[in-house]
Amino acid sequence: LSERMLSLLFLLLLVPLVASEAVSECKKIKECSTCAESHIHVFGFKENCRWCVETKSCGGPFSCPLGKAVVQRDPFKCPHRHSDAKGRRYTDRLGRSVFAIALAARDNNATDCLANARPDVTVVKQYSVECDKAGNNCGAILAVSQEAKAIYIAYKGSSFDKQLFAEFVHGLAAQLGAWEKFVDDAGVITYFHGAFQKLFLESGLQEDLIELRKKHPAYRLWLTGHSLGGSLASMTALYAAHHKLIDQSKIRLITFGEPRTGNVAFAKSLETEIDFRYRVVKRNDLVSNIPNSVDPNAILLTPAMFDRQPLFYRYLVHYDNLMGKGDSFKVCELSDDHGCRNLAGAVDINDHVTYFNINHDEYNKARCPRNMLM
Repeated sequence: LSERMLSLLFLLLLVPLVASEAVSECKKIKECSTCAESHIHVFGFKENCRWCVETKSCGGPFSCPLGKAVVQRDPFKCPHRHSDAKGRRYTDRLGRSVFAIALAARDNNATDCLANARPDVTVVKQYSVECDKAGNNCGAILAVSQEAKAIYIAYKGSSFDKQLFAEFVHGLAAQLGAWEKFVDDAGVITYFHGAFQKLFLESGLQEDLIELRKKHPAYRLWLTGHSLGGSLASMTALYAAHHKLIDQSKIRLITFGEPRTGNVAFAKSLETEIDFRYRVVKRNDLVSNIPNSVDPNAILLTPAMFDRQPLFYRYLVHYDNLMGKGDSFKVCELSDDHGCRNLAGAVDINDHVTYFNINHDEYNKARCPRNMLM
């Protein structure tokens, strides 16, 4: 062998030894947050340590099982345990009860709908605005229940025509880093920002909520909605807490089939402000996986690029089934949903319109029978 070839062979043998020695520094770390913030240098190149969620271990490049959840660079993505305490946890019964109000928001006569599904809930006012230049409608209801000691705001979901297409186009722009500033550094999809402005801030809904709160200061505020409605509900939760319209400890957020509403800062802000928050997703719901991140593990992104990516807030409640009565679910402890459900297979639009194993249009046409959902 020539001297040059011998030198090359020596370097090839040396690289694994040096890399292994550097990676061992990551392996010494036994906690996710520290691992995510740590890095090593291999031949002058900076490499982030990786926390392997499944094995609960820290390592270097290629240390985690392929296709499994990985946390690096940002401790925010580390698993956080959800509460199992009574009054703090999600239950199927609670989900169905709140979803009945979410479906009432899409009914032209929410009062009649709730009279059948949730007779304890009284509609205070129903709102409808033209939320874009294509003439699409956005709607909401403000309601109250003395029995539950609760105020409800429920938002209507997307219509399956130009409105969903408009959301998709704005979602693509957001995926590339185009966000509308919402609260502090939190950014949201432009379409959602405009809908929130017209429906919550300009329709009188915010003022009506404030007046209703004066009458019932001890009541909790429940925010909900399906699809677009879920995004508006999560924005309202953050806005109400941030602007102190209501004490955050009284805010309850449960959404259904919500798309990625905002960027990393939005997810962080919402988790900081709202303790009780659940995103319910049925099986392979297509809408609940858009807009997607360019690089979910942020391996190829700079920190600035990562901060502009779409990101879900905790906690995902995933039903990997038809959501029939008695069906099981799991609560994901990771930010976003990677590692908690098969996002590559989330391509079913039918799953988006059949939550709790009912067709939403048929439910409303039947005048919202209680035994169909509850």
